[in-house]
Formats: sequence, C-alpha cells, structure tokens
Amino acid sequence: MKHTFLTIICAVFLFFGHVGLLSSLEIELTGGMNNMTFHPDRVFAHAVSQNHKKFQNYPYGLGDLHVKGEVSSKMDFDIHVSRDNILQNTLYGKIKTTSDFFNIEFGPFIGVPDEITGLEAGIMGSMLVSYPGIVFLSVGGSSSLGSDFDFLSNNNRETYEVKAGIWLSGIIPSISISSKKYSKHLEDSLVIRDELSRITVSVDFFKKDFPLIFTFSGGLETLTRSYASDYYSEITDELSAVFAGINLKWQITRPLRLIAGFEIPVTYSAKAPMTDPDDRFKLYKFSCGVSYNFFNLK
Repeated sequence: MKHTFLTIICAVFLFFGHVGLLSSLEIELTGGMNNMTFHPDRVFAHAVSQNHKKFQNYPYGLGDLHVKGEVSSKMDFDIHVSRDNILQNTLYGKIKTTSDFFNIEFGPFIGVPDEITGLEAGIMGSMLVSYPGIVFLSVGGSSSLGSDFDFLSNNNRETYEVKAGIWLSGIIPSISISSKKYSKHLEDSLVIRDELSRITVSVDFFKKDFPLIFTFSGGLETLTRSYASDYYSEITDELSAVFAGINLKWQITRPLRLIAGFEIPVTYSAKAPMTDPDDRFKLYKFSCGVSYNFFNLK
C-alpha cells in the first residue's frame, strides 16, 4: 500500500509538471509518536479485564506527508498521506479555492486500516470565512461513504472541527472543537470504535522578518474505546486529560522550514472501572519534520 501512495503522488507531480500548471510546490514531511493510545490489538475492555484494569499506553507511530502546489492564484491542491492513532492510514486528495474573504477545501480520501482488510472511501471538506487581519472562522469534516452497505468496507470514519480566531499584533489566539471517530468491524460480530474529542485553545506568536513562529496550546481531551458485540452490550474505556503543548516552525532559508512539536497531559483521569495509568510522562506526543518549497516552477 505504501507503493500505491507513492505512485499516486508521483503521478500528480508528472501531470502538473507536464502541463505546466504549477507555479510552486511544497513538500512537508513530519513523523513522531503518540503514547496516549489504546493498544491496537486489544479486543477486550480494560473495564472487564481481570488483570489489566489500568490503562496501558501504546507507542503509536505517526506521520504526515503533504505535497502542496499552487495551480493558479485562486486554486491550490494538497496530496496528504497521514498515519494517525485514531484514523490509522489515510490518503487525501484536496483542492482548495481561495479568495480574500472565503476559502473552500474539498476532495476524496481513501482509508487503509493497519490490518489492510479493505479500503475505505470517503469525502472531506472545509470552509473558512475571514475578514483579513481581523477574525476568521473555519468549519470542516470528513465521512466514509457507503459503510452501511459494505461498499469497499463496512468500517466507518468521521471527523469534524470548528475553529475561530482573531489576528492581533504579533499573536493569533484561537479556539477549536474537534472530534475523530473510527469504527472497525472484526470477526465474531465485534465492533471496536476509537474516538478522540478535544477542546483546544492556542496562541501563535510571530514577528515580521523573524524566522521563528511559536504556538502554545492547551485544552481538554477525551480518548475512548468502545467494544460492542452481538453477545454483550457496549463496554467503553475512557481517559480524559488536560493537556499542554508547544509547536515550533523555524524558517531556516526561504525554501527550507523545520517543524517540531511536543504535547503532554498535565492532569488525567480514567473513567471507572478502568483505572489511571501510572505516569503522565509516558503519555507524551511528539513530532518533528521538514518542509521545502520549490518556487517558480513555470
């Protein structure tokens, strides 16, 4: 499946490069780990376990590859390959139309579970309304198509995010509400649903002609995993946390930018009968990467 992702990306390069539509191209690659994750192979809830009532974190590897291009002054594209501890593996193809006050982004996606039991097709979209330099509001989401009819797969994924912010002198404070849900159907009529809900407050600090942008964030998140079967009613494990994080973007040269981020729970609480994990320092999340921009491709 990795070869399929790379083949699609290369095809996009060749197509846009051949027809001469690209005026610029940006490639961004980041990777890291999220330890606040339920074990992917777990098929019984901590709540009903005899020996493992305590939440056991799992080091889930993360990754994002963006290939972004400017087709015209009013249209961009973004090919995005993502590995996420909730949605697992996803390939997005997005087109973005831009204007001074209104932006729309939409496109299809293909989901690939870690077990590669089948593909999941869906669509995503977002809309941003802004008054440049003053305020902005964005609403977006994604959903699988045809999961109820077993089209490609009967797994199902849904996301949404609402974000609002204001531009001030040197800072951009914002608040967002987001959710990710992924349900997978296993053998013996077992359905496992992972969900992450977050309320996040963040502040970007920047200065004109200064190469560093700092983003400080914090908020409340709830991680749940539900187990449902024909043989018993739904059982849910839940872990809530107040988190804090920092993200750094460093413009080394005009085309080259370094990216790094770190996040950790400040306090956390497991919903009984599951019990709290041992140590917040084992629940950290980090990522780092690089972005390179190719200018004047026409």
